Amino acid sequence: MTGGLSEAAEQPVAARAARAALLLFVFLLPFMQPAPRLLGYELVAADAAWLMLMPLWGIAVVTRAARLRWHPAFWLLAAYLAAMILSTLASEQPLRSAVKLASQFYLLSLPVIVLSLVGTERDMRRLVQAWLTATALVALVALAGVAAFFLDPASPLLAFAINDYGTLPPGPYPRLRLTFLYAAMLCNYLTVSLMILLAARRLGWIGRVPFALLLAGMMFAAAFSLTPGLGGLFLAGGFWAWLLLGPRHRSLARLSLAAGVAAAVLFVLAMGLTPFLHETAPFVVAVPGTDLTLAPAVRLLAWLDAARNFAADPWLGRGLGLEAVDVKIRIPSGQLAGVTDAHNSFLNVAVQCGLAGLAALVALLAWVWRRTRPFRLGAGDAADALRLALGFAFLNAFFYQGLGGSFEDARHLWLLLGLFLTAAALPDNEKGAAP
Repeated sequence: MTGGLSEAAEQPVAARAARAALLLFVFLLPFMQPAPRLLGYELVAADAAWLMLMPLWGIAVVTRAARLRWHPAFWLLAAYLAAMILSTLASEQPLRSAVKLASQFYLLSLPVIVLSLVGTERDMRRLVQAWLTATALVALVALAGVAAFFLDPASPLLAFAINDYGTLPPGPYPRLRLTFLYAAMLCNYLTVSLMILLAARRLGWIGRVPFALLLAGMMFAAAFSLTPGLGGLFLAGGFWAWLLLGPRHRSLARLSLAAGVAAAVLFVLAMGLTPFLHETAPFVVAVPGTDLTLAPAVRLLAWLDAARNFAADPWLGRGLGLEAVDVKIRIPSGQLAGVTDAHNSFLNVAVQCGLAGLAALVALLAWVWRRTRPFRLGAGDAADALRLALGFAFLNAFFYQGLGGSFEDARHLWLLLGLFLTAAALPDNEKGAAP
């Protein structure tokens, strides 16, 4: 492939403006509050940046300052989009589904834009720096939020950063969402940030001291999200340690990977059952060999309801953007909570878009898996390190964390897909940009 910015010299202003807007979009991704609602959807700061980015990117393409490039992965995105269009046409509420469909064009435009505008290692480095700068600010908000919880419970910052306990027992500890709409999205974003940070350190794009400080801040922030998605952080750490240790320390490398996988599995198992025996539980489970009795947690109830709804409309689903489930559960605080989200990306897509949408999404993830392999770190090869880090980050945050949360509409994940596609194409881009 030729570089998307190889002709930037013809229209440098258009290319620079579009890239600056993309940098702004990346920086604003984690700042989701305050979020006004429009047509039932919450608008975040990055949405405004995208509205600026789109026309600037269009001008850059038209003036040939950037090149609109086709990638084989776009066939899978097209299949996913086609499934959503069919689901909209067959929807129980076509107008509502149509509004949701418009947001999907936005999300699926992100890989296309990134592949067009990011053509060199220098471009990628700037995007990584923008991402990590925003992550550092999130970590600072976490430090301030925890301090406010213990020192000034009436602080406006705490009211902004705190997340409700959900199905966790209320207590003298903070659960934070920080700049995000909810805690699970915070954890998902930080899981991606961890892989980006590790790759940046591998490539020398960040110094040892800033790396250590940012890593500590990110882990501190993630810990207070208190979500099952924390297993993804252990999985990421184990995977990267396995890569770095490699054949020189084979036993330690395998132990690191096994520990990460084991922690991830334990978090998955903890999603389904709870020791809180709520009155809304349709059944309980006695743990063999113990006196412990567990009840289905909100996620298990949501999964079961989603499976029933999927079976009722298996081909095209009930309609894009419609509620996947309708579950009522008594939470430890004593409140009766209502859940309309399946708490699982794949079940959400299956209920809304049927087998057509689910098959397209699974095919996309399988494609990323194949292109992320082989799992080997080259010596000093930026494209190799980025491909591994970004590909694994996408699989971890979308697939693994998607088992216990709904991230199919996460802006940062669709942008991440574009970064992964670009990283894999960096050698060709650099050749195309060379004089």
